[in-house]
Amino acid sequence: MRILASSIGFATLLIALLACSPSVLAQDPWKQFDTQTKASLRGLAAVSKEIAWACGSKGTVVQTLDGGKTWQRLSLPNLQETEIRSIHAWDGDKAIVATAGQPALILKTIDRGVTWKTTYENKSAQAFFDGMRFWDKSSGIAFSDPVDGGLLIVTTKDGGDSWQPIDPKAIPEIDLGEAGFAASNSSLHTFGRQLAWIGLGGGSVGPSRIFQTQDGGKKWTAHLVPPITRGTSSGIFSIAFENELHGVAVGGDYNKTTSDAGNIAVTTDGGLSWRLPQTNRPRGFRSAVVAVRSAGGGSNKTTWVACGPSGCEKSTDGEKWDSLSDVGFHTLSVASDGTVWAAGSEGRAARLSE
Repeated sequence: MRILASSIGFATLLIALLACSPSVLAQDPWKQFDTQTKASLRGLAAVSKEIAWACGSKGTVVQTLDGGKTWQRLSLPNLQETEIRSIHAWDGDKAIVATAGQPALILKTIDRGVTWKTTYENKSAQAFFDGMRFWDKSSGIAFSDPVDGGLLIVTTKDGGDSWQPIDPKAIPEIDLGEAGFAASNSSLHTFGRQLAWIGLGGGSVGPSRIFQTQDGGKKWTAHLVPPITRGTSSGIFSIAFENELHGVAVGGDYNKTTSDAGNIAVTTDGGLSWRLPQTNRPRGFRSAVVAVRSAGGGSNKTTWVACGPSGCEKSTDGEKWDSLSDVGFHTLSVASDGTVWAAGSEGRAARLSE
């Protein structure tokens, strides 16, 4: 959504700067890194504890191969003023990005950013990619703000080398002003082989909505998310699921970073219905949430992590949220080995030490 193109306001920036003071960081679970850029990082692709990619403003794409110690900026020809907010990486060499705004492109590299190939282009002035995710190494999905009155959704079956648009008739109609938020590349979430959810906001005040597909994007259904109210600057900003049924959506109003009004909803039926958590919620507007699965005690356990400009929380069940850090980030990503990475304003990146 275009209204997020501006950087965070002074108050939010002050919160982030105060949170980065040495006294706070000494006890903070995030190990922070200098990416050698001042870009606002909105897209993040964690590959492992050692490898991560991030993208953001001013055509920025950065990468680390040594766990954050050093970062390399990767050049995107002729896109120095373009927002890059969606990214997926397979390893240290191969990744794919999508632009937020014009030109509306999806580009892929297989040589660590030395060269980039445009694999999709939409010439409509309305096109604005909000998110991109993959189910596996080959199958992926991306979505854009409305084009010609409806969401633009494209899918790939060949690792992003080509993309095909979904028939607009298979996608629910949107309300005036309704769209996705390109805040963290996580208002789109994929799970399993064919499940996906798109969280929306914007437009007139009312309940937010989630679009769901169970067949890889061929058909979609819309479901209300009453706990998260949508408006010009509010709605759903991020979705995560730990399995086919249990999911969490976060958001709120990005102009009210410390308000917890309408900032979280929980589902236990795959997104058909949503409710408030049973106990305490995150402390403010949250732009990203992830489900971190780890083996322990003979069974898989999930830890949820949510973040926004004013801080981060964690939960063991999605119902009770406890403070994790006062350091704020825009986006989160979980690597296949369970490592949690974060990125945010002023080119900040971090790895969770827990």
